[in-house]
Amino acid sequence: MKQITLLFASLLIAACTFAGVSIDWMRMPDLAANKGTAIARDASDNVYTTTSTGSIILEKRNRFGDLQWQVTSSTSLPFNYEFPVSIHIDPQGNAVVVGYRHTVSSEGHFANALIVLQYNTDGGLIYKKNFEGTYSYFNNSQYWTKVSSQMDAGGNLYIGTAGSVTGYPSAGFNAIKVSPSGNIVWVSTKQFSSPTLFHFVTSMRLKGSSLGLTGVTSYSSANATTWVLDTTGTDHWNAITDGIQGKDLAFDVVGNTYMLTWISPNFSGDIALYKFDANGIQMWFKTYDFGGSDLASKIEATPDGNFAIMAYGNKYPNGSLYVDWLTLKVNKNGTLLWSKRYDTHTGNDEIPYAISVDASNNVYVTGIGGPYPGGPILSARQMVTVKYAKNGVPQWSTTLDTLSEYNAGVGIAIATDGSLFVVGSVNTFIVHYLNHSGTDVCTAPTDLSTTAITENSATLHWSAVGNAYLYHIQFKPSTSTIWQQLSTDATSYTLSSLFLGTSYDFRIEAVCTSSPTGYSAIQQFTTLGTGYCETGGLDASLEWIDLVYINTLLNSTIGSEGVGYVDYTNLSTDLIQGGTFDITLSAEMSGGNYYEVWRVWIDYNQDGDFEDSGEKEVGYKSNQIGWETHTFSVPLTATVGQTRMRVSMKNSTAPTPCETFARGQVEDYSINILPAKSLENNSIIPASSAIRVLVFPNPVTETASVAIVGQTEKLSVQLLDLTGRVLLAQEWTSIENHILSMNSYDAGIYLLRVTDELGNVATTRVVKQ
Repeated sequence: MKQITLLFASLLIAACTFAGVSIDWMRMPDLAANKGTAIARDASDNVYTTTSTGSIILEKRNRFGDLQWQVTSSTSLPFNYEFPVSIHIDPQGNAVVVGYRHTVSSEGHFANALIVLQYNTDGGLIYKKNFEGTYSYFNNSQYWTKVSSQMDAGGNLYIGTAGSVTGYPSAGFNAIKVSPSGNIVWVSTKQFSSPTLFHFVTSMRLKGSSLGLTGVTSYSSANATTWVLDTTGTDHWNAITDGIQGKDLAFDVVGNTYMLTWISPNFSGDIALYKFDANGIQMWFKTYDFGGSDLASKIEATPDGNFAIMAYGNKYPNGSLYVDWLTLKVNKNGTLLWSKRYDTHTGNDEIPYAISVDASNNVYVTGIGGPYPGGPILSARQMVTVKYAKNGVPQWSTTLDTLSEYNAGVGIAIATDGSLFVVGSVNTFIVHYLNHSGTDVCTAPTDLSTTAITENSATLHWSAVGNAYLYHIQFKPSTSTIWQQLSTDATSYTLSSLFLGTSYDFRIEAVCTSSPTGYSAIQQFTTLGTGYCETGGLDASLEWIDLVYINTLLNSTIGSEGVGYVDYTNLSTDLIQGGTFDITLSAEMSGGNYYEVWRVWIDYNQDGDFEDSGEKEVGYKSNQIGWETHTFSVPLTATVGQTRMRVSMKNSTAPTPCETFARGQVEDYSINILPAKSLENNSIIPASSAIRVLVFPNPVTETASVAIVGQTEKLSVQLLDLTGRVLLAQEWTSIENHILSMNSYDAGIYLLRVTDELGNVATTRVVKQ
């Protein structure tokens, strides 16, 4: 059976090249094929991230990674979705999210409204504004959609995009000013003539009173278009120059504009940079050739008056066709000061997606690349972040093998202390890096102790360490091999949501400006009450649990063979009182196909056992090597809060919850029961939806039949991979026979998302063998 590469925090493998960096914490909000899009921080270093799920999800975490709140914005229009683009923090500390509403087809997103959301510091919605219009152009079999935004010191918002705003007469490049209260102040539109009347805005930038947009205004013969106006909406100048799309722009302190593009001499590519004065007069044009085909991406002004450029390119014809990262720095005359190539993977492209510069002129770049992390997929890549000093000397690089070969860093937020928040594209994975540029040294904490132990909590204590500014806590059930890490600046911490009657290990390390100290010796404590009984197989070398997938918890237990019991209680998902859910299970076997008997129990009343009526949710016998899905309902009487789920697979005969048996395996997980009232606000759980989706056969080898229960006349259907990428988008009607072809897709797990005309959404898993 083909193993699937999946993303969850307990399996992260981090590698750091050079000294000077460590990981403070990592978080992953969800595992349900969602896409991280943006990141920002406020003056207190609270970090905000946006996630695209078809809705807009905004999360706030404090500087230690603890979730403060999560809010969701959705549209009620049939077959419409919302997509977040950027996050701003206004002068009052409110979070402002910019995005757009769109329909989906195989040609991409067609945007029909701009969205501005403002939330207060507690997550309360202050306003939601939809600015209707048409913000996509169609050319070359796809919709071209891009929205950029900037915020000034007064909290005014500026949105740049192509198209037309409803109620305003023109179409073209649009700059829209929105007041702090969410009202349009002005719309300025610039139309550029071309045979196709095509417009596409790649980027908008703001400095002082200068506002600049760049992009392309002809598809049949590509160009690089720049338009500069001011914050009153007054048009200053525009220019159409040679280039293949204006990619980005920046301003210097005297109002000169630097527009980044690329050109294609002799069917290759070179990075190109234009400089215009404050009146739009071209001052110079420079190109940069690094030996292959090089494509420009982003430009950032640096505090020392220079410019950092992010690009990517290959070495063909004198090297590989695979592209590498390129980072370079130029001065205001266009002179190349330094350049660096990140090339650590011989079997795939390495692409940067975000660049940022700190107050000391250090340059940070994040994206996807090598080195190859190992495993069966030779083209697999990792999420990569690199730091360069102001003179281009590499300071450090980090690679995170998140077990998802598609995860890329897509956003950077530099904290007030110079540390770094980075968000990944897959499932909005977040990591907080600490820069260690100081010389203070410290030692591991001592005098570890525990007080106030209850059935589900305990307070940890340790002695203060001189020079330490942070402490890391690692803890786990003594039966588990997987540590959970927390961050704090205090010398005590109360652990909550623990299991009763359970022995826990914990250890502490101090963090100072030079580096972390390493962890103290392990200490233990045991929560009050009677704990869950022991169980497991004596021999798990012939058959073992290969996959558990329930709601947002997706765990492919690669390498667990031979271990009769595995404690995965660090992994959790939410279930709702009265909700109906699917659980997908899979076995792996060695030496033959054996009949295995499966049981799944959930301790719904949280009394520390699985013996009560209704707590056995799944029971079946199978010799299948592959995925099998079963449906169950959570009792309305289930106790709200954290509890345990036990998945047991025993050879030949049925296991009991507390049995030690000869052959097979048992895995424990955490479940968080939410009250039934959450059903009305939970748009990602199909059980409460007015429609349900049934796929058979499932797993599927070529085609499957799809039945929609409760369908209306029209349905919007999307097939997504586990990164959230839309692979198929169609509209179905009630008179059609619904056949889903999977012939062109690789083996693995996919999500089929169906939306009816009333906005009801149902999602189910499709397994391709």
